[in-house]
This record gives sequence, structure tokens and C-alpha cells, in this order.
Amino acid sequence: MASLGAMKSELRSIIHELESIASGLQSEFEGIGSEVAAHRLRSVIRQCESAQHGLNSVDITNIAPEFKKDDVQKA
Repeated sequence: MASLGAMKSELRSIIHELESIASGLQSEFEGIGSEVAAHRLRSVIRQCESAQHGLNSVDITNIAPEFKKDDVQKA
């Protein structure tokens, strides 16, 4: 079972990868389709960032011990 810290780290990694893809779509491809795709991807990024914010605001005193392990890094 993944710890809260591992979940935060993985989500942060996903956000960075999505940002890279969106930037590439917008700068390396031409046409309205690439702009729409980049815009949609940025919408997904905002949803991931909202989830990241939710994970960051979790009160770790109220979670099961198995989710706390290796949770030394705050995102």
C-alpha cells in the first residue's frame, strides 16, 4: 500500500510530465487541433494540481499508520 508521501511524489511527477507534453503539443505541432489538445491537457493538469492540494492538506494525525510510512517529504 502506497504511503501518502509516495502518492504526493507520484502525482507531482505526473503533473510535470503532463506539463511537458502540453508544452510540446503547443510549440511543436501546428493547427487548431494541437491548441485544443494542449488546452484540454492543461485542464487535466489543473485537476491534478487540485488533487495535489487536497493531498497536501491531509491531516496525517487522522490517517492509518500504513499510509504514513516513508512520509517524511511534504509536497
